[in-house]
Amino acid sequence: MTDILELEKRISTTNDVGLVAILFERLIDNFINCKDAIDNNNYEKVNELNNHSRDILTELTVLFSEDDEISLTLREINNYINKLMTRGQINRDKSIFDVCIKILTPICEAFQQLEVAEKPRAVTGLTYGKDNLDEHTLRKNRSFEG
Repeated sequence: MTDILELEKRISTTNDVGLVAILFERLIDNFINCKDAIDNNNYEKVNELNNHSRDILTELTVLFSEDDEISLTLREINNYINKLMTRGQINRDKSIFDVCIKILTPICEAFQQLEVAEKPRAVTGLTYGKDNLDEHTLRKNRSFEG
């Protein structure tokens, strides 16, 4: 329950780059969970997780639909990940999910670093006399006068 609340809090306070980082984090989590499901012979769970991962890959493909070099490269990587996870599901091979994790981890870390470098999209829960909200500190010269 607290994980869901923390995720909701992060989604509501992060920037656009942070939302992309969250998608990559979720993909990696799904692949870790696929490995556990294979260990437990729960192949229905692997199917469910891979379907969710395909939804995430589709969302990333839409987000990076431009013709610039970064978008093209990320789409190629997403297509490759889709092929790998399908092979991992069919062959029930945990090592293929390890490859997916190895490929996605540096991309995820890059977006996490960009998330921190960018200003947050929204500040919620601001109260009088407070100048920070756990993850994000507000600049002292900001004014929230009506």
